[in-house]
Amino acid sequence: MEKIDNKDVEPWLRQRIAANVRRKRLAKGLSQEQLSVNCGMHRTYISQIERAANNLTIDNLQRIAEALGIDPQELLSNPVPDKGEPEPHTLQARQKRGR
Repeated sequence: MEKIDNKDVEPWLRQRIAANVRRKRLAKGLSQEQLSVNCGMHRTYISQIERAANNLTIDNLQRIAEALGIDPQELLSNPVPDKGEPEPHTLQARQKRGR
């Protein structure tokens, strides 16, 4: 059996989910507080997810998707803005600046 290397993983998927959650939440006109109430989570947990600061379980991914009224797959896919949504690179730039 091969030894598994325990290198840190590049968090690109977590960052993609973070951008998608934020983008979809804003498109629905929801605050982090409103989304957290809708999916039964704490507001700070939603904030951590949107900043890619926290891993989330598949169950929580499903809860967030249901609260946003979308298929969980939309949170995993490469961000392509819907009509009227900000471009993904704009969101990423805002996140880097802390906005």
